[in-house]
Formats: sequence, structure tokens, C-alpha cells
Amino acid sequence: MKDAQISFIRRAHETGSTYFLVNETTNVFNGWIALSRPAQSMLVLDPMTGKSGLGASRSNKATGELEVYLQLNPEETLILKTEKALSAQGSAWGWNQRGKSHPVNSPWAVEFIKGGPVLPAPYTTDKLASWTTQGNEETRRFAGTARYTTTFNAPATPATTYYLDLGNVCQSARVTLNGVQLGTPFIAPFRVFVPALKPTDNKLEVEVTNVAANRIRDLDRRKVPWKYFHEINFVNIKYKPFDASDWPLYDSGLLGPVTLIEATPSL
Repeated sequence: MKDAQISFIRRAHETGSTYFLVNETTNVFNGWIALSRPAQSMLVLDPMTGKSGLGASRSNKATGELEVYLQLNPEETLILKTEKALSAQGSAWGWNQRGKSHPVNSPWAVEFIKGGPVLPAPYTTDKLASWTTQGNEETRRFAGTARYTTTFNAPATPATTYYLDLGNVCQSARVTLNGVQLGTPFIAPFRVFVPALKPTDNKLEVEVTNVAANRIRDLDRRKVPWKYFHEINFVNIKYKPFDASDWPLYDSGLLGPVTLIEATPSL
């Protein structure tokens, strides 16, 4: 794993080992990895979805080490649980091979649905960007949730399975396609699997919630009292009075690019 630049933490348990993996590179990893601890089988868990299954493994004839098959996108995480004996059970983990990419280039309708200090006016855009770039103070100071809505057609030659990659999201997203909730990614990679597509007019809704930094910045810039702490003196890291008025604006919303990616079974 170190040679493949996959970061990991390993913990021993009574019957094997547990690994937490993260791909901190900008490259997709797709291949076999040899484990340095004795094992006969492996379970895979996706901590973002709770999905689990029996991973593909093989024994290296030369070294006797267990080799496991992994796919990790940039910033993706996985948990592996290995067993020293052949005791791991479950359905097979469904690895998917990344295929063609299809950008979602339809116009987006953006509506602010919850938050404050006020709900900014809705707008439409052909190019996704931080809502703080809309050129008005309401979007720059807003903390809350906005709903991004668009429609798109399925690719001319449909694939069996797709996943939807939202690109850059600031900071969490709830994804709904044709009225079905697909997931709530809150850390990169912001990606959900798509079970089915209609030939035309697929309605995609992405509700994005930002952090409160821009709202706090605005409150301190306008000298609005908000620090209601009765048991502590609220200070910054240098033990000076906390003041966020000089904070930069934080990007907020769906920044994209949004891409539909074909996925075909590989193992």
C-alpha cells in the first residue's frame, strides 16, 4: 500500500486485521495489493454508504502473501477486514470499472430554501460556481441550503450502471434523481451510484449546505452581537478577542463539474 501511495491505519483483532484506507493522490488506483499480515479472506466496507461484501483475493505463489483487489478514486476511503482463517462470509463485493464520462451541461436553477440571515433571490446559471460570486451581499453572507435543479437525457448508448460525480461541493450535498434519494455525500469524492436512468428528462436535484463561516464573518463586520457564552470568554487561537471580520469568503454551493460516469463490473 505504501508503494501505491495509499495511506492506511491497521489494527489487529482476534481473528485478523482491520485496515482503514484512503487514496490521498490525484490518481485512480485499480489493481492488486499484497498484505503483510497473514490472511485467508477479506471483507470490504464502504464507510460512506455502509455497503459491504466479500472482496476478491488471491495467494501469491512466490511469497504466500494474500493479495487483495482494490479500486480507490482520489480521496476515497475503504475499510478492509481480513481473516486468518477462511471464515469471512457474505456476497461478493461488486467492483466497477470506470468507463466513459458524460458531462451534465444543462442549465441549473438555484433556489435558496433554508438559512439566513435572509434567503437570497433564486437564479439560473449555465456555469456552476460558488454562490458567493453572484455579486450581491445576500449570497456572500448566506449560510444554509440551496437546491440546484436540472434535467438531462441519458447517453445515446446506455450503460448498465452509472455513478454521478458532483465534482467540488462546498460543503455537503443531498442528491435526488427522479424523486429518489441517492445519498448524502459530505466528503470527497462527492459521488453516488445511479440505479437507473430514463431515456429523457431525468430530473436531478442537489441540495447543498455550506458552513457558517460567511455568516459569522458578516456578523462581525456589521458588529452584530452574537457571542452568547455565559461560562467562558470567547477568544481566538492567540487568546485575543475573537473577530471574524477579516476572514476571507468561503466558497459555497455546487461548484462541479457534474459528470455521469459509466461503471461496468470488473471482478
